[in-house]
This record gives sequence, C-alpha cells and structure tokens, in this order.
Amino acid sequence: MPKTLPKVELSWRDENYGSVCAVAAFRNYAGSVDWSDRTHQRFRGCVKRAGFEFHHSRCSYIATRGTGEERQRAICEELDRAGFQIERGDVRTPEPQP
Repeated sequence: MPKTLPKVELSWRDENYGSVCAVAAFRNYAGSVDWSDRTHQRFRGCVKRAGFEFHHSRCSYIATRGTGEERQRAICEELDRAGFQIERGDVRTPEPQP
C-alpha cells in the first residue's frame, strides 16, 4: 500500500497589527496530530528554511523579512520538496473558483 503524504492547509493571514510587522503569515489547519515526530521535524525545517517563525501569542507562523509573495512561494516550495501535500493555500497554483 502506498504511503500517504502528510497534508497541510495554509491559511494566509494578515498579522500586521499591534507590535507585529509581518510580510507573510499563515496557520496550518490540517490534522497534524497523527504526524510522526519525524514529520513534525520536517515541517519545522521547511518553515525555518522559508523564513518563518512560530509566533506563540498569535498562534501563527510569521515571516518578517523579504516580500510576502516570495515568503509564500518559498514555504510552498519547501513543503512540496519535503513531500507534503498542500491541500489549500498553495500560491503557486490558482485556487479554483466556485
């Protein structure tokens, strides 16, 4: 049986309020509770390489350098290379219109 890819849903957010100045921010709404420790480690590596850090008070991954477009594209490319399936929020492909 083929192994299923871990799924992520990138919910892009505007976190530019208060003391935070973010060029891009997202939350992962996919069910990551069943991920192995290694999968969590791979996800955190992708986040770090793409220039994001977890902001505890906002419960979001936030990038503060670069442009929003390049950070969004960077996280999508990192996740794809690491074998994650992006269910929603992949900026490299247009979202289907209802």
